[in-house]
Amino acid sequence: MVERIVCGNVNCYIVGKRGSCSLVDTATEKYFDRICRRASELGVKLIVLTHCHYDHVAGAARLADALKVPIAVNSADIPFLFNYEYVRMEADTFTGRAMLWMSRRNIKRRIPAFSPSVELCDKLDLTAFGAEGEAYALPGHTPGSMGVYYDGALIAGDAVSNIFTACRAKSYYDKEAADASYRRITEDERITTIYPGHGRPIYVKRDRPAMIPVNKSDEKAYL
Repeated sequence: MVERIVCGNVNCYIVGKRGSCSLVDTATEKYFDRICRRASELGVKLIVLTHCHYDHVAGAARLADALKVPIAVNSADIPFLFNYEYVRMEADTFTGRAMLWMSRRNIKRRIPAFSPSVELCDKLDLTAFGAEGEAYALPGHTPGSMGVYYDGALIAGDAVSNIFTACRAKSYYDKEAADASYRRITEDERITTIYPGHGRPIYVKRDRPAMIPVNKSDEKAYL
C-alpha cells in the first residue's frame, strides 16, 4: 500500500502493510491532525524524512512524539535543521527559480527540534525498524536526499517533481548529482510508479522515455 496524504502543495505518504507502515515526510504542523489520525489508523512504525527542508519536516517532532515512533534521516541533511542556507540551492528553469524564490520565506522559520535515531543509507532494510521497504539514495536536491522503495513504488521526495510536467528536481545543490539520481530512477526497472514530494504520482512507461501522470480516477489520496 502507498497512500498519499495531500498537505497543501506537499505530499506525505504512508507506505507498507497495515501495522508495519512508514510515514514518509511530515509536512508542517498545520497538517498534524490529518496525518496523525491516518498514521494511527494504519499503524505507522517509523517516520522517514526524504530531506530536511522545512515544508517536508516541520511536523516531524510533534508526530514522532504523538505516534511514539523513531525518525529516520540521512545525516548529510541534518545541518538544514539549524540553517536553511546550509548549502546554496540553485535552479536552471523559470519554474525552478520561481519555486526557489518562494521557498526562501522558510529561511527564517524554525524547525521544531527533534533527534533522529535512525541513520538512512542506500538499501537500508526498513523491516529492522518494524516498517517495510528499503531506503533509496537520491542526492542532488540536497546532500542527503533519500527515497523509499516498496513493491514497485518509489517515494522520491523532491528528487522528482510533477508540477506541470514530470522531471528531475527543479532546484538542487548539485546539478550533476540530481541528474544522476534521476537517471537511477528512470533506469531502475523495478520501479513502476513514482510518488513525488510535489504533484501527482507518475507511471513509468518502460517502452518509451516518457513518464505518465496517474489519472485522478486511478489514485486514492487521503485529502
